Amino acid sequence: MNSWRLVIHNACAPSWNMAVDSAILRLAKTPTLRLYRWSKPAITIGYFQDREKEVNGELCKKDGIPVIRRFTGGGAVFHHEELTYSLVHPLQEAFGKGSITDSYSLIAQPLIHALRILGVDAQYRPINDIVVGNRKISGSAQTRKQGKLLQHGTILVATDTEKMLHYLTIDPKKIRQEGNPVITLSEIVKDLSKDSIFEQLMKAIISSFKKLFAVDFEEADITLQEHTMAIELERHYFSNEQWNCRRLSP
Repeated sequence: MNSWRLVIHNACAPSWNMAVDSAILRLAKTPTLRLYRWSKPAITIGYFQDREKEVNGELCKKDGIPVIRRFTGGGAVFHHEELTYSLVHPLQEAFGKGSITDSYSLIAQPLIHALRILGVDAQYRPINDIVVGNRKISGSAQTRKQGKLLQHGTILVATDTEKMLHYLTIDPKKIRQEGNPVITLSEIVKDLSKDSIFEQLMKAIISSFKKLFAVDFEEADITLQEHTMAIELERHYFSNEQWNCRRLSP
């Protein structure tokens, strides 16, 4: 069996969520799976993205939606009523032998398995999506540093997808032609309440990682060192407009 740490957090502030993931990447000594939610709607953009091109900035400002730049790549994401996972793992064995695309495919497997436990016919869609039919229900982003990978991603539970489409600069003509490109679990799993979906999904993800990766989880919180590092990262980066706007390190 592989020994991993399991960190479960309740809804936290958006900048803190990103800071904790980054602190775990820098300091974790053992593989760590973290599951968490968001205390308020927010948008994260990929490390290389131009915020002005990806986000309706005026509307976000008017509605108090923070826009935070991640350390990971990938696209802009609207976070609201979703379950987010992050995995920090050394670049070894199956997690490090292949390309980033290979690890996206590998880490998608327990998430797909979890969705199928809930009766959802989900499939992996390269490079980093999980879809139901042709509609996206989960996306992920990854970075690799210090001999480890950090991959975090979302599973949409009850996300307001109409708001998502307003805050992100998605071509409305494309939506009219192709329909809503995303789908939530609440649209599919009709016999469970939102809270029950969150609870069942979390249990299914944990059991799926155990089954597919032979993981023996030990549940724990982040360490004091990780907490201290997260405070610094949040202050210097994720709550700093210089970083979030222009990728300018203070």
